[in-house]
Amino acid sequence: MVDRGQLWDGDVNETVIEEWKDETTPFERIREVLRSTTEPQYANRLAERARVSEPTARKHLEILVETGIAVAVTTGNGTQYKRSRQTVAMQRIRDLHTQLSREELTNGIRDLRERIHGYQEEYDATSPDDLALQFASIDDAEWDIVAEWRTLKQDLDVAQAALALYDFTPDNDNRDEGSRSDSDAYGAFTSKSESGSGVSV
Repeated sequence: MVDRGQLWDGDVNETVIEEWKDETTPFERIREVLRSTTEPQYANRLAERARVSEPTARKHLEILVETGIAVAVTTGNGTQYKRSRQTVAMQRIRDLHTQLSREELTNGIRDLRERIHGYQEEYDATSPDDLALQFASIDDAEWDIVAEWRTLKQDLDVAQAALALYDFTPDNDNRDEGSRSDSDAYGAFTSKSESGSGVSV
């Protein structure tokens, strides 16, 4: 602990990193670094950022790939890793659900739908891809319109998922578990049985 009455000439960044290492496991640091990585990187670079050895980084990265948190990208120089699309989506959904109330999400969804409807009316198109096909050659201004419409659709999907979490009750004790079979409980998400019934996912 640094005495407040003394001048300290140490490296603040290194001190913060050391505290981070003391408070987290190697796996937690690799996962945290990966979640903040927007472009694919090699294991040695991720290991350096997470302050772990390269073999340790590779071991944990493979686990993250298996669980769907990371994606492995094969290149001519080896394997790179990046966060998966699902990870980004779930993080955005979680953040919105945490930061906004049910009412705020509902109002936001209404606004997004109105803006999307405005594009549909103005350009007589059902989707941004439909609009892109209408343009003979897309210039910068037209591309901006298509890109903004796609962003609105993505934002709407995320906002609707965040709102749905308010009604998500995975541990509903009122359900009579004995009155329903496993197949009934999981519905369309049941694995295909030996008899061929059910839907495989």
